Amino acid sequence: MDFLPHDPAILVSAVNMLLRDEEFDSLESLCYNFNQEPEQLKAYLLQHGFVFSREQLQFRPVGYDDLMAEAEGNENQVAKSALQIAYSFFHQKLQVYAHSTMAWQRDDIEVAIADYAAQMNPELYRSLAGGRQDFLISHSRFEEDLEAAVGQLEKLLYE
Repeated sequence: MDFLPHDPAILVSAVNMLLRDEEFDSLESLCYNFNQEPEQLKAYLLQHGFVFSREQLQFRPVGYDDLMAEAEGNENQVAKSALQIAYSFFHQKLQVYAHSTMAWQRDDIEVAIADYAAQMNPELYRSLAGGRQDFLISHSRFEEDLEAAVGQLEKLLYE
């Protein structure tokens, strides 16, 4: 990669991938490699709804950590928090996936979603999957599955 993308969703995906794959050991080293100021990058992404987690070494949607803490601290909110977190993650990844022309980026998104699906609330996954064992895992149906998951989560949260 010769430069960082400007589109916020693609930028978050690229930065998180470079940090996750340990191509860079810090946000600062990544930024300096691409002639960016870390604080400017953080401010730009904050304007677009993402905040940097130094502990996790990744950008996350604003409010993600609060939802996780709420879910851990209040069992009555786990279902709503699980829906909100899944929706935020899936929606963001779908936007990048649907508009990406880079095979490596689309592959990385498929891996990230499959990893998330394996760790998400099992009841929520079963509900979204509708009995399919390979939901969000099958390459041949991935985009269709992701669109379906986002649509189902939107209905559950907003209707």
